[in-house]
Amino acid sequence: MKKILTKNRTSNRLDFPMPERHIQFLRILAFASEGIDFTEEEDAHFDVCRVCRLKVIDALRNRTPLVVCTNMSKAA
Repeated sequence: MKKILTKNRTSNRLDFPMPERHIQFLRILAFASEGIDFTEEEDAHFDVCRVCRLKVIDALRNRTPLVVCTNMSKAA
């Protein structure tokens, strides 16, 4: 019988270098709602990081405004 060769996908981390940290979620929300620009480091990370790209897509879909919650006391 012939032995069927299967190709296994092996990824090399050198092919896709991962910058140090993920983009902060508040920066992603500000990018989606206020239209601020990413820095060069964040932009380079966005190009290679699938997780951060999905977070940005989710934030753009939801368009959640960046709101700071404050407690207001009611007048009696």
